[in-house]
Amino acid sequence: MSLTEALREKLTEPERRRSMRLIRPQAQLKLAVYLLAITLAFFGLVAANSWSAYGRLFEGTLSTAAAPFKHDFMEQTRVYMNISLLLLLGYVLTVLAVVIAYLHRLIGPTIAVERQLRSMLRGDYSARLSLRHDDELYTDLADHINELASRLEQASRKAR
Repeated sequence: MSLTEALREKLTEPERRRSMRLIRPQAQLKLAVYLLAITLAFFGLVAANSWSAYGRLFEGTLSTAAAPFKHDFMEQTRVYMNISLLLLLGYVLTVLAVVIAYLHRLIGPTIAVERQLRSMLRGDYSARLSLRHDDELYTDLADHINELASRLEQASRKAR
């Protein structure tokens, strides 16, 4: 079986076998959702620990303290909790942005490779795969695909 026939067979398999889960937008967010769930779980543990510590402090120390001291303590606790929630929100948004950007950088070249292979399957061997200049992970693969397209283009010209 020649390389052209192998490529043709691979690209004409049923859609469910050839689809790439990483290309779907929902799958791109999957990693971000996992990281956020882990973050929220740990935040819940830290919040429960803080609540427990403040509860013990309140029961042991503040139950006998004067009212102004209790008020100051509660106000400082409220500020601490508000700042903690804002930091968590900032963390969540940062993780989401970084994960989406990173996945986009990894998945983008895969889509370009798939497009190139489909055009070669249709018989368009003149198209060449061009990636972003900083897609170093896929540079060798792109060079090999472009070389294959060049050889197929030369072979189709000779066959005519």
